[in-house]
Amino acid sequence: MAKKIFWSDPYCTQLMAQVSKVSGAEIQLDATIFFAFSGGQESDHGTIGGLPVIAARKQERGIIYTLPDDHGCYVGQQVLIEIDWVRRYRLMRLHFAAELVLELFYQTLNGVDKVGAHIAQNKARIDFAWPQSIAPL
Repeated sequence: MAKKIFWSDPYCTQLMAQVSKVSGAEIQLDATIFFAFSGGQESDHGTIGGLPVIAARKQERGIIYTLPDDHGCYVGQQVLIEIDWVRRYRLMRLHFAAELVLELFYQTLNGVDKVGAHIAQNKARIDFAWPQSIAPL
């Protein structure tokens, strides 16, 4: 399992890490700042070892990164991870805004249930279960 630096330092934009597993185009690292899609929030964009990350996905408690097929990475290799900071910062701001809206709903509508969410670079959405339109509120 990779040490997830993004939880303790969300402003970190570069990190040296070691490749811990390689399986075809997929690699795993011993540490990462590269967030993978989770809880409705989209993945970071960026590079690992100068190569574009095609996809990042959670698997159990780890993260698997898909690189181009000809990546050439090997277990033990030191690689530089770089994230697209503009995208990360937008995701962070929209995530925070969505959490504020969620808290307002919880305080205003007794028994409201959050049933989904999507946080993207340019917009955020929270889905609620409520028996009627909230427009009159």
